[in-house]
Amino acid sequence: MSGQSGATDAPLRPWQDSLHTAGEALDFLLSSGTHSDVTLVVGPECKQFKVHRLILSMRSPVFEDLLLLNPATKGNLLPLKDDPPWAFHWLLSHIYSDKREIDNIDLALQILSLADKYMIASAYDTSIRYLQTVVKRNNVLKIYKYLVHLFSDNDSLRGLCKRVFMDNGNAVLMSPDLLDLTPEALTQLFKETLRITSETVIFQALVKWGQAQLKVQRKTLTASGLRQEVSQFLPLIRFLTMSSDEVVQSVVTSDVLMPEEVVFVLKHLAKPEDGSHSSIVGNSFRINPSRESRASRVTKEQMRTCVCEGVNKTWLREPTYEFHLTPSDNIVLLAIKVQVEGGSEDVQLQIRKEEGSKVLATAEAQGNSISFKNPVHLRESVNYVFTLQLSDPATALLGNKLCKKVYDVEGFQIVIDPGIFIQAVIFW
Repeated sequence: MSGQSGATDAPLRPWQDSLHTAGEALDFLLSSGTHSDVTLVVGPECKQFKVHRLILSMRSPVFEDLLLLNPATKGNLLPLKDDPPWAFHWLLSHIYSDKREIDNIDLALQILSLADKYMIASAYDTSIRYLQTVVKRNNVLKIYKYLVHLFSDNDSLRGLCKRVFMDNGNAVLMSPDLLDLTPEALTQLFKETLRITSETVIFQALVKWGQAQLKVQRKTLTASGLRQEVSQFLPLIRFLTMSSDEVVQSVVTSDVLMPEEVVFVLKHLAKPEDGSHSSIVGNSFRINPSRESRASRVTKEQMRTCVCEGVNKTWLREPTYEFHLTPSDNIVLLAIKVQVEGGSEDVQLQIRKEEGSKVLATAEAQGNSISFKNPVHLRESVNYVFTLQLSDPATALLGNKLCKKVYDVEGFQIVIDPGIFIQAVIFW
């Protein structure tokens, strides 16, 4: 450019000379603060953004009222201390240069809140579209917490959450995000339609939540303290849909119920009394009388199978084999398949976390398929150690001792290393 108008030289403005689109120019105005006429002071950190009243008002009726039409906010500084600076900066970039990229759920949820507050529909839609692509079993409760407290009437978010709840409630309830739910959000969650294998899954999730609350409050974990922490939720648990074995194995061992309450439950399981709404004398909560089970059988259509192919396998003859398995999401392990030959073909399996010695699950089988009596919950990104034992030295196992392999199954990633001794992983 010559920079000339008639016979008079115009002053040189490099940023105008080098930026070729309106978006580039607006992005420069935001990043440099050039010609800013108001400074927004955002968040408790008092992060300052030099912005332009007209540009913000063009995209938001709230900003228009606040920055152009309200005489009380005509000053050079405007505090917005309730807004998160990180998400607010994204929102400004969206207003100035139509930024659309979002890289994590926390940011998306904060953007959603700001977009709702300042009535910026395009930012709201962008956040919803991102959440639709990333919501999974292991993060849905982070979204659900926002839904309960900030967006209770948001059908899009509610639909996202309900879809995952119906896909696998077991995996949802084992998410670490469950421990961060408020009492209000936990109450709402227990009223949702959760596809679970047993009511004990919900009860065990409640116990873990209560233990986490005591830890946050720096209280000693005692039976009475845990009972007090979870007592308001106990009427939501359908104890009368459990089996006697489940009550003994999961409820009695938790020490949450009083002895007389356990007796009450076991008595009514042994001799059902239709329509009974009685509660135990002196009990601090009313036993849920519902006998409508939330448990549902896992169908073949719901099962996912990771077939372990693509490695060179040979017949191995050792008494013990070990491999490591890491899932990319919370899963419920139903069975694994191996290929054995000769001898008695008796196979024993133990599962534990790599960093711990506690055995999480065991199974025995004769032949190729090893199923678990109770589903095994495996958490996202946790490395598990599987130990296979063959009792008969004459039995051979087809596997690869050195190979590591990554498998993708319908959006789930399974990493198996350092040895692959299995034909398939069946999970839900």
